[in-house]
Parts: sequence; C-alpha cells; structure tokens
Amino acid sequence: MSSWKKSSKAGQVQHRERSQLSARQHLGLLEKKKDYKERAIDYQTKGNVIRELKKKALDKNPEEYYFNMVNTKLKNGVHSLKKKYKEYNDDQLKLMQTQDLKYIKYKHQMERKKIDKLQSSSHLIDSEQRPSTSHIFFVDSQKQVEKFDPVKQMRTHPSLINRRSNRLTIEQLKSVKLNFDEEQNNKFQKQRKKKYTEIQKRIDREKKLQQVELAMEDKLLLKNPKQNDKANDDDEFWSDNETEKGNEKKKTKVIPRKK
Repeated sequence: MSSWKKSSKAGQVQHRERSQLSARQHLGLLEKKKDYKERAIDYQTKGNVIRELKKKALDKNPEEYYFNMVNTKLKNGVHSLKKKYKEYNDDQLKLMQTQDLKYIKYKHQMERKKIDKLQSSSHLIDSEQRPSTSHIFFVDSQKQVEKFDPVKQMRTHPSLINRRSNRLTIEQLKSVKLNFDEEQNNKFQKQRKKKYTEIQKRIDREKKLQQVELAMEDKLLLKNPKQNDKANDDDEFWSDNETEKGNEKKKTKVIPRKK
C-alpha cells in the first residue's frame, strides 16, 4: 500500500512559494508567513512588557525605598553593584555553619544553667505551672456543706487560705506576733509570679534552641556523610581496643608474693 502511494505521487507537481520579483530584488527576500508570525510574536511580547512597566510606574509609591538605590550604579545602561558581595567556597561555608552550631550550643548551655539556677533558688510550690490540686473535706450532711467555711476549718487567716506553703494557723500567728500586711503579701506574690513566668519563658527558649541545634546537626550530617561514617569507624576502633584491653585484664593472673 505504501509503495502505491509513492508511485502515485511521482508525477505530482511541486507547489513552490513565490519568490521576490526581479523589480523588487533591492528590497530583500520576500517575507513569508512564518517570518511574519515571528515578527508579530516579538512585537506583542515587547508591547506587553512596556504595558506592565507603565502599570508598575503608575502604581509605585513615591516614598518607597530600596537599598539597591544607593548600592548600585549605572554602567553602560546596566545596573551593577558598587561593592560586590564576598564569595565563599565550600570549605569556608562549612566552617561558618559549624561556628553557628557552636554558638547555638553555647547559648543552649547558658540557658540551661540559668534555668537550673532559678529553679534552685525558688521552690515551685506556689507556682501556676504545678498541676491543679484540691483539698477534700468530708462532712456528714448537706447543712454542714452549706455552712462550711474553709477559713474556720483550717484555722488560718483569710488571705492565707489560697497558699500552698507557709499557711500558718491563727495560734501560730499570735505566738509569732507578726504584723500581717496585705499589701506586702500582694507584693511578694507579684514578685513570685514574675519569677515563675521568667522560668517558663526560659524553658520555652531552651526548647526552641534545642530544636534549632538538632536541625543544624542533621543538616551538617546530610552535607558531610563521610564525616559521619568516619566518626562511626572511630567508635568501632576504640570499642575494639577497649574489648581487647578487657580481655588482656581477664587473662592476667595474680601470683602471691613468696614469704
């Protein structure tokens, strides 16, 4: 079938495109459709770019500021930086990342020490971080429930009823002869609350630093897989040496001294 098609097209007339007339040879080659299409597409794309730039110029804020306005200058109609950014090679970048990791570890340790210091200097008995607890009293009837007064039951001052620590009874207060001042008590409570909020903030910051440290360590391990393999080889080497030393110790015999 294919051979029949080829034979049928053997005597077919070839339709050639018209060439430029001899009288118009000085104008160059005759433009064909594909040439016109390329020229039209180029014209349309340039017109779209000019239209977008005009729109940006109309919508631009006159008070807008960019640092490149100061840091760049024109050279032969092209914007170029006055001072080129410093370029670093791979080794320098790796060194900078390790220094960043060391700094994060340092800040993490400092935060951990500050938290330990604050927690050691203040007990968390009255802290709001502690889970809520309840003091249960058992009574015999509903009337006793309605008439129940926790201040009388605990025999303490009304301002001390919500305290979990140092809740002195009235007899103890009378024996000690303290001048109880509500303003002073409120002041101490504010100071305690401020201290506990600081501890909580530092704990949250320490958790964030720990997350950043782990992420940076994973990133470095992914970039330097050979270094990780080397560390594992070193661990295996030292572990083998330790086992050999342990076996040598087991083989040694204790010989008693002759009298």
